[in-house]
Amino acid sequence: MRCRGAIGTGRCIRSLFGISIPWVVAFSLALVGSGCDDSSSGDSPEAEHMRSRPPSCRLLTVQPDATEPIEQLTGGCNVNAALGSGGLTAGFSGCGELVVLKWPGPSYYDQLNYLSSNAQDARLQPRLGALESQGAFAGISYRLEGKPAWHHTWLRNEGWEHRQRYSREDSNVLIHETTNGVLGLRVEARYFVLPDRDVLVNDFVIERRPNSPVDSARLVFYANFAPTQARLPLFPVADWALDFQNDYAVLFDSDKQAFLHFRPQGGGGRNFSALNPLLRNPPATDAALAGAVQKLASGPMQPGVYIAMGARRGPVEYQAGFDDAPECAHQTEFADRVLPGMGVPPELLGLVRALFACEAIYSHPDGPLGECRAANGWTYEAQSAYEDAEDGELSGSPIAACAANAALSRELEFIDGKARGTFYVAAAATRDEAYALLEEARAGDVDGQRESTEAWWADYLAPARLPDTDDPLITEFAKRALISIRTATDNASGAIVASITTQPAYGADWPRDGAFINHALDLAGYHDLVTAHNRFYARVQRKKPGSWSLFFPFPPCRPYRPVYPNCIPAGTFEMNYYADPEHVVPAGAISFEIDEAGLGVWTLWEHAQYLEDPDERSAYLRDVCPAIALGATNLAGCRDPENGFQCAAVEGDNFYVSQGLRGAATVILALESAVAAAQACGFSEEETARWQERARELRQVVMTNLLVSDPPAHLAERGDGAGAGPWALWPVRILDFQDPLALSHARWLEPQVRRVVDRTAVHAGYNTEALVARAKLYREIGDKEGLAKVQEEVRFFVRELTTHDTLHMGEFFVRVSADINGDGLSPDYLPVSAIPHVWQGAYLYLAALDAFGMRGR
Repeated sequence: MRCRGAIGTGRCIRSLFGISIPWVVAFSLALVGSGCDDSSSGDSPEAEHMRSRPPSCRLLTVQPDATEPIEQLTGGCNVNAALGSGGLTAGFSGCGELVVLKWPGPSYYDQLNYLSSNAQDARLQPRLGALESQGAFAGISYRLEGKPAWHHTWLRNEGWEHRQRYSREDSNVLIHETTNGVLGLRVEARYFVLPDRDVLVNDFVIERRPNSPVDSARLVFYANFAPTQARLPLFPVADWALDFQNDYAVLFDSDKQAFLHFRPQGGGGRNFSALNPLLRNPPATDAALAGAVQKLASGPMQPGVYIAMGARRGPVEYQAGFDDAPECAHQTEFADRVLPGMGVPPELLGLVRALFACEAIYSHPDGPLGECRAANGWTYEAQSAYEDAEDGELSGSPIAACAANAALSRELEFIDGKARGTFYVAAAATRDEAYALLEEARAGDVDGQRESTEAWWADYLAPARLPDTDDPLITEFAKRALISIRTATDNASGAIVASITTQPAYGADWPRDGAFINHALDLAGYHDLVTAHNRFYARVQRKKPGSWSLFFPFPPCRPYRPVYPNCIPAGTFEMNYYADPEHVVPAGAISFEIDEAGLGVWTLWEHAQYLEDPDERSAYLRDVCPAIALGATNLAGCRDPENGFQCAAVEGDNFYVSQGLRGAATVILALESAVAAAQACGFSEEETARWQERARELRQVVMTNLLVSDPPAHLAERGDGAGAGPWALWPVRILDFQDPLALSHARWLEPQVRRVVDRTAVHAGYNTEALVARAKLYREIGDKEGLAKVQEEVRFFVRELTTHDTLHMGEFFVRVSADINGDGLSPDYLPVSAIPHVWQGAYLYLAALDAFGMRGR
């Protein structure tokens, strides 16, 4: 997920899924309950904690000092908080908007219509450039005292001040507080996903201050879902960047008092024959239309994606509308900025654009919705639910299709100045399953649901090992990093995605990331999660030689006579994988990253050291030892006879092969891990000896070719650098910690971190790797001065490089010449791309453990 290079040819260009990509890749891809709640008082300790941090929803007033290349392609990441525990997964913006909704897990599919902009100034735009009607969010319709007219305000609008946090440091319940001084209203939203059910709870407590001019009010919940089961191997964009091709219909079920937003699977996904009679010739009266829609909602429906949305008590008003926002033009502008940035030659730009851009695909002036209406002969009209809500009253349309949105409202009953409204969103593969989840949630006690969710997360964190420090913010960050890992862990497969985000599309499992995430989980004490994760790796590992993807210029592989580089060796991995529990489906287009192959062997063996129960360890080794042997054998054999290096292969997420420290270090790590596993796994002495000899040879090759003796002496990268310098200290330990060269190498790494702490870096990322390597070295050799320096750096990273209110790491960070975190200092750093980035969070957690020591079980 980094654009890094080494020896090789080709330009390093960011792609739609956060990797380097030449234009030919893009071209090839194109072919293929009510009442009062005293706990919400503004005087509570939680509220004071929230007020101690700056507002979460405010636009930047100045352009960052550097642009983030990934966001310039995939759009700004507008996620500030992530919810879920391995099933339904939600991402929220700092303004309290739902901007990501993944189901059935954190990997796929995104069921929400949302696309932020990839314009140069996207971070200066409201909603990072997303259309006003995209996403899901709440608002209030109200009447002023003595006035009959209704008015409306969305809680994200100007005039509302925002503060966001999690309810506790050991909780994954999001609290979003908004206040409006003119209206005299304060709203506290509590968002959480039930740990054992695919239900998102949106609970709002509204406080009307004594001086409020508001006489009566309704709470409105609006959602623009785009149900889909679109998933492309090698190209993870179908469920978010192509939402103009997703969605099907939304119906208001009067019996259930809920909306059903759905898309049947297979050929029924865009076949509107079941809806056409109603939409072509709607009944003349509202009652007849409602009855016809109710009959449709109660009739036979094939499996697919079903999202049931309903209030805790029945809504007083509703609207199912056609979303006629200029989505096609919006997506086309997005695509038109992507394609030139991907290096598409001018002579091919038109052809590629015709396959990606909405306006090139749909000729109707009103885009996909207009084409649906024309092709199916629809005469039924229903105003967009977003626009319909803005006059304070919903019109009561019970159906919309093709590009649909929906809004529900309910009266607010103020008692002692407070009122409450709760809306549930339930997702399932059938209508009946979605309704069952909704009804079960409605029947429960909202406060009890929140308390049980908080208790689930507290139980999850209770045994965790944490940094041995009295700094509360570092402790809070460590807990948040562990929660983020669990949120990104797919229950069905055990895979752990790099981030729950769609912009960038990181809902995939990179074995490179996973090896280090596993190490963090094992140190923290979550061995069961690592066992499941590594069984996923053993299953998806390549079992026989295979071909490169179409995006590499190598001849076809002949399996009966495999030769390299035509054939990728067995025992290796694809770039990354969807978290599929049954099938092996690559999400990215890089076929063979040698560093991922090496780290995969390392994590399979390293985890065994943490399994104390003999039976558990034995069962685990039975499952993974064959994968260890397969990986080591083929990495040992993938050798360049001319220079002794590992065979030329991809190092990091690049679209060209190279030979550098990154690949060499991880091959050494894999071979030495397999040697260490030999006795436990029962590997033969002859094979083990070959692995050992090859590891010794490669170590010598590295020292002979990559050691720079000028002070500070260090192991250098080859070519334009692959960023493996910290790995030479840990986890590989090419340089023994007692060797003076190790300390010299650490001093060479230090400027990578200091330029961030000194605020001179305008753009950076992955500096946490140098933190960990140096902390491990200093602690082992007893260098108190060095360790104190790393402690200072960890404090800076936690305070300055995370989201200031939710403590999440981004993949990168950019400098902004302004005080954006409220600490009185500037310039500040803004985390960007893939928030929360699980690997970065796990690495900073490891750095804190190594810098401060570890306490816990």
